[in-house]
Amino acid sequence: MPEYTLGEAETQKLRETERAFLARPMLSIRLRIVAGFLMCFFLAGLTALVTLALLYQARGKLQFLRTSQDITFEILQARRFEKDYFLYGTNLKTAKEHADKALALLQSSTVNILDVAGEKSLAAMIGDLGQYDALLGQCVALENAGLDPSLEPGRKRALEEELRGPGSRVTELAWALNGRESAAVDRMLTLSQAVPFAFLALLLLLIFWVAHLLAKTITKSLERFQGYTRRIAGGNFGPIQPAKPYRDEFSDMAMAVNRMLFELRAREAQVLQAGKLAAVGTFTMGVAHELCNPLNNISITTEALLDECEERQDARGHMLLNDIYQETERANRIIFGLLDFIRQKAPETVPVDLAEVIEAARGLVDNEIEIRHILFVREIAPGLPRVQATPHEMRQVLLNLFLNAIEAMPDGGTLAMRAKCQGEGIVCLEVSDEGVGIPVENLTRIFDPFFTTKPRGKGTGLGLSISNGIVKRFGGNIQVESVQGRGTTVRICLREAVQEG
Repeated sequence: MPEYTLGEAETQKLRETERAFLARPMLSIRLRIVAGFLMCFFLAGLTALVTLALLYQARGKLQFLRTSQDITFEILQARRFEKDYFLYGTNLKTAKEHADKALALLQSSTVNILDVAGEKSLAAMIGDLGQYDALLGQCVALENAGLDPSLEPGRKRALEEELRGPGSRVTELAWALNGRESAAVDRMLTLSQAVPFAFLALLLLLIFWVAHLLAKTITKSLERFQGYTRRIAGGNFGPIQPAKPYRDEFSDMAMAVNRMLFELRAREAQVLQAGKLAAVGTFTMGVAHELCNPLNNISITTEALLDECEERQDARGHMLLNDIYQETERANRIIFGLLDFIRQKAPETVPVDLAEVIEAARGLVDNEIEIRHILFVREIAPGLPRVQATPHEMRQVLLNLFLNAIEAMPDGGTLAMRAKCQGEGIVCLEVSDEGVGIPVENLTRIFDPFFTTKPRGKGTGLGLSISNGIVKRFGGNIQVESVQGRGTTVRICLREAVQEG
């Protein structure tokens, strides 16, 4: 994975930047567009509701005006015939009929009149009109009884004065209500004409405001991304940091660009490493060709000398020559292992007992451990399963790690070797030391070919690179944790060996 190519520090920086983006509240551009349309729709709906309310009120007042005009007409007719009665003594019943009609109209329209004119005006109209109608009724009753008040001048004037009061009041009130409500209807109709234009102006302002905000958001974000592209083109591949207090589609795009930059840098690192490995391969092929012949001659000569020592029964010579022979064979295996690593040849793995490999690798560094006064601690979990690997390559990996740990503790210390199961089907090895540690800036380069912090002539920078390649070919991975001045821990995780049968 590219995360391991660039190192944990770069990966952590990317994750922190993504968390900074994701921690901001989401305010998407889509949501703002929808909110803008909803505001416009709400304003249009409010316009329609206000206009409908005005028209509804105007309709009620118009209905009141029609009713009021009918009542006023009947009252005026009654007053006209009432005057005829007192002048000529005729049309009294006709006046009473018109008064009855006016009262009936008033009583049948009380709800509408109450809503428009109010309770006080309605009560005044009913009271005055009822009194006026009752007085006319008394006149009709007297006339039917043969007692015509119009024939008695004194009584005639008194009755006329009595009728004039409620008749005038109800007429004046009806005219006043008609005039007031007519003016109110005119105002409502004028307002209902003006409201759509006013709301249309507000709607246009709202549309321009929403469009301005959206355009400002989009153009500013695009300008920022233009700046990012110029920065990236200039070679600055640092992650894009949040620039707004909220998150939108451009924030998601920024996170995608950050991931893309991270992946590009990881691929670049892989290409550089592949180039280094190609150079190592060319170099190693030549060196291996030159070394194989002398090593073969040493092996052949050593075998001959071993035979002579057996004939002379020279035990010490035999032991020394055997050491030479074993180390020569180990050198051959290292060369062939290096060639396999360069060729990326898939190893023929077998189930490997890690306890045996650890012990074999430890035996190769016993002298160094003793000379540097290092305490070797071994912690192997009981019943540790075998792993899928090759014994000599695993021994080579552990030998490289042991030698690195020993060289990191020039004044002695503890070298701990731990092996345990971690998760289902995974076995992990940990090699820890109490040495000088690795600087943070070098942690991302420790697996690069030829990279070393050792003095010139003390290291080639190939040990960890070769070990990393071997472990990856086995389907495992290596992780390094180090604190400068406190030591380093190298963790190798491998697959558990496949059980056959």
